[in-house]
Amino acid sequence: MNERFVVIDLETTGNTPKKGDRIIQIGMIVIENGQIIERFSSFVNPERDIPPFIQQFTNIDEQMVKHAPVFAEVAPKLVETLQEAYFVAHNVSFDLMFLQEELKMAGLPLFSGPTIDTVELARILFPTSSSYKLNELAQKLQIAHTQPHQADSDAEVTAKLLLALFEQLRALPLVTLQQLQRLSRDLHSDLSSLLEAMVMEKMKSLHDERSYMFYRGIALKKPTTSVSKQQTWANDTMSFSGFLEGSHTLPLADYEQRDGQWEMMKIVHEALETSQHAVIEAGTGIGKSLAYLIPSVFFTYEKQKRVVISTHTLQLQQQLVERDIPLVRKIVPFPFQVAVLKGKRNYLSLNKFISFLHDENKNYDVVLMKCQLLVWLTQTETGDMDELNLSSGGRLFWTSLEMDEESREEKYNFFIRAKQKAKEAHLIITNHAFLLQDVTASTPLIPEYEHIVIDEAHHLEEVASHYFGQQVDYVTVRLLLTRMGKSHEDGSLYKLNQWFKQQGIDADTYFARCDQIITDLEFECDELFRMIRRYALVRKTNEITGRCRYRFQPEKEHGRQWEAIQELLWRVLGHTSQLVEYTNQLYTLFQPFNSQSDHHYFTDVSLFEKLIRSLHHLLEADDPMVVRWIEAEAKGAANATTIYSQPIQLGEFFADQLFAKKKSVVLTSATLTMNNNFTYIMSRLGLEDFYPICRAIPSPFSYEHQAKLMVPSDVPAISAVSIEDYANAVADHILQIADSTNGKMLVLFTSYELLKLTASALKDKNKDETFVLLAQGMQGGSAAKLTKTFQQFDKAVLFGTSNFWEGVDLPKEQLSIVIIVRLPFAPPDDPVIEAKSEQIRASGGNPFYDLSLPQAVIRFKQGFGRLIRTSKDKGVVFVFDRRLTSASYGKYFLASLPPVSVYEEPLESLLQKLKEWL
Repeated sequence: MNERFVVIDLETTGNTPKKGDRIIQIGMIVIENGQIIERFSSFVNPERDIPPFIQQFTNIDEQMVKHAPVFAEVAPKLVETLQEAYFVAHNVSFDLMFLQEELKMAGLPLFSGPTIDTVELARILFPTSSSYKLNELAQKLQIAHTQPHQADSDAEVTAKLLLALFEQLRALPLVTLQQLQRLSRDLHSDLSSLLEAMVMEKMKSLHDERSYMFYRGIALKKPTTSVSKQQTWANDTMSFSGFLEGSHTLPLADYEQRDGQWEMMKIVHEALETSQHAVIEAGTGIGKSLAYLIPSVFFTYEKQKRVVISTHTLQLQQQLVERDIPLVRKIVPFPFQVAVLKGKRNYLSLNKFISFLHDENKNYDVVLMKCQLLVWLTQTETGDMDELNLSSGGRLFWTSLEMDEESREEKYNFFIRAKQKAKEAHLIITNHAFLLQDVTASTPLIPEYEHIVIDEAHHLEEVASHYFGQQVDYVTVRLLLTRMGKSHEDGSLYKLNQWFKQQGIDADTYFARCDQIITDLEFECDELFRMIRRYALVRKTNEITGRCRYRFQPEKEHGRQWEAIQELLWRVLGHTSQLVEYTNQLYTLFQPFNSQSDHHYFTDVSLFEKLIRSLHHLLEADDPMVVRWIEAEAKGAANATTIYSQPIQLGEFFADQLFAKKKSVVLTSATLTMNNNFTYIMSRLGLEDFYPICRAIPSPFSYEHQAKLMVPSDVPAISAVSIEDYANAVADHILQIADSTNGKMLVLFTSYELLKLTASALKDKNKDETFVLLAQGMQGGSAAKLTKTFQQFDKAVLFGTSNFWEGVDLPKEQLSIVIIVRLPFAPPDDPVIEAKSEQIRASGGNPFYDLSLPQAVIRFKQGFGRLIRTSKDKGVVFVFDRRLTSASYGKYFLASLPPVSVYEEPLESLLQKLKEWL
């Protein structure tokens, strides 16, 4: 490849050159014939101030650029170097936009050559990478990156990344390169001619493609041959009791002996061995994954019985497979097989993908996703979508690629392949949703098992509520109707019509009828959701948040508005039935000619029918043990409405379908108790009649020395002031703590509304941008992405709700302050809590002490647990809710924490103590 590539990285004063942001450093690397031949870097005087957060991010201060050349002085060198070259950058649109603006200001010609974005190329070639940030890709490829966010270092790393990406491209099988070349015209990077050269090069040379198999024109990685279960059992006679009698140390680097971990191992093995259920709260730092994996593996070895491990989060599943299972293999003296098994819809359907691949859709997210999947299929053995890091746009299209067809040849069906692997496994790792699907299925989905370990067990009831519940929203209904389209518009019906015309089949009558019905459905669904929204807003809207959550009971609703909703619902049902009827007639004509796979249109209609049936059930079914509600925003779109349902009580289900049918179920989590007992979790999961082993194993951390709890006595009570005044007071306190500690903090909220108001108030008070403010929902990206961004700054405040209360692990140098703004009680207008409370009250219980308080205490423990994650961490949890010390129930929150000193004083006094201690 003889082309010339000029890799450029720029550091700037901000993101918007049109608003006066300027370049402060340039790094440039020239590559020819696959070799770096030239390097250039220079600071640039931006002729303006550098904002504090940019200085913090780049470590470039005013002194470093004070005597540097202005851009016009270095510009000629850049223009000359870029002649007849590819412009390459990591996020090329950013660097090119700045460069063009500066060239224009300097009166020089703009760059008009080809460009390559290494972010885009990395997304395609590393489709499973968790991040495409430059420093994380460098780490993945073992490229030294000495000074991230300085242009010379970043340009050097980007150049080496580009060369590594080209190597990855060359290693792809010929058919994959040919497909990528066809698709590359619709990518942002100018890759077409480069890919064409690689294809020609590969066609001329002998290349070994024995590690791939080929199916309908695409290359797939050959699955590794699995060893049968019988062959894996060793003759070693070592038992678990023999293992326990050993030195209570594990043959692992840097292993710290923890008595609690060994105690948990004994309990898990006892439960499995004696066919008992167990509930184990394992404090932070116990090492609970190994504490249940080791006895589970010994049990499978000794008894030749399979054990299923169920988790809630993908993050923990990946940790088990990638980190913990390899450690267990080093510890136990015999081999064992592990399989991951999930619901069918987690796996890619090859037939659907091949059909999708040949769709002439030029949408960028679609093209990028096609490229990613082509490369991924040469790397994956599982076909599990959770491996992929797709764009949010790409994820919208996954539903049309999910596995849902019946059995085909095993080696080309990822779900069947996963089930086969599970049959040969001693341990099966799955998730709570699939476990529930299995215990309710008429035909088992997981190979025979009687012993289960359920980690993250505090989520089990919530997952079951969603699993047995229903949800229908206007956006999804409208999306499916748009995806179908009309026979003369762009959509799946149009594509099907074109196929019929190509085959010379006359089906115009059916298509005309489908067109009319879809037109009617678009109008009537739009009107139906408008009416539902109006009906709910009139009855219940929160004046502060403007959010409506109206709980309804179909048999008790009345009035002309409700009757009009019912009438329109029946019209929508009728039209849907007609659409299905005409679609079935089209399918009868279609099937003999296309046996390989169904057309997208038939899938779309099937999904739409299911959705409308669910809507009918939500609005008309009568079941006192199910809570139903409508959600809408008062200021939202006129039809932006969602209807939900969830069961109120699942204890009986768990008792009958899980605990009565399985010999041993071990439930574990870091947060299961309230006031040091398991009453709450036992009642919610229907465990009372099974008399499980119950054990709370405290954390090995020394909380007396590592943590303190502080309650500022000068924060106003939220009930005494408006929500705006309260948010302002919270922002003042956060800023004082930030100024005093000069570090980083996580601020946990129970409501997004209060988070938004507080973040806005703090932004106004942080005018000099001393602290970088990151707020969930206000900045784009997932919790994981926000956390990674937070880690890049020395002075940062991270505002989070919901999933930030658990699962965020930041060591001491990244986090020494956690602020809990309010005690995490569920909002009073939560329809599920309301319905559950009514049921508890009707059976003679106390909803506050039996439901609201235990839920809040468990959540509070999760928030507190964000602070201390290792034996070296040290920090403070501030609680801005004075009910912790003043309310009669505050003692339950405090009693549920490990031993920790509690201080309640004005903030100024607390900050003095904090300075002395930290």
